[in-house]
Amino acid sequence: MSPSFSFSSIFIVFLVLNFHAVNGDLISDVCNKASAAPITKSPSALAVPYDFCVASLSANPASKDADLMGLGAISLEKCAENAESVDNDISQLLRTGKAEQEAKPILHACSLYNYGPADRAVRQAMEDFKNKDYGNAEMKLKSALPAPLLCEERFTEGGVASPLTKQNGDFYRLTSISLAITDMINVTE
Repeated sequence: MSPSFSFSSIFIVFLVLNFHAVNGDLISDVCNKASAAPITKSPSALAVPYDFCVASLSANPASKDADLMGLGAISLEKCAENAESVDNDISQLLRTGKAEQEAKPILHACSLYNYGPADRAVRQAMEDFKNKDYGNAEMKLKSALPAPLLCEERFTEGGVASPLTKQNGDFYRLTSISLAITDMINVTE
């Protein structure tokens, strides 16, 4: 065995091990950033619990080997799926009659004015992210971020208990995670 082969083999092994060690810490790094401070200064802004962030990113098996770009794509996909899911929950509440009569116009407003635009914004952010236009992706995520807060506010102002509190919180947190990752990439580009 030649010394150069031995050195290059050791170097490759070192790179592979180092990549996996760094990658294993990547979700932790992302979640530390996402949970460090609210993305917005709004008094109604929700914190992103570290464990929520880790669980949501780790739920996708591809996250185990993903780099920051891969985590960004995973996060955006989860965020878009969640926006669609909330809109489906609203439709189901209205269709099945499980919503209180006073909540129905608020649910319609949340769907039409909050989650419809938020879903479109997240999907546009996904497209911008794929095209490496991180500034526009970040801007679109920031436009989607208030949707769950505004929806929840509609219920408060209407004096009606919100049937969407958990879903609104989840969407806000998932959008915050996507925004944190996009910001991390945008800063390094």
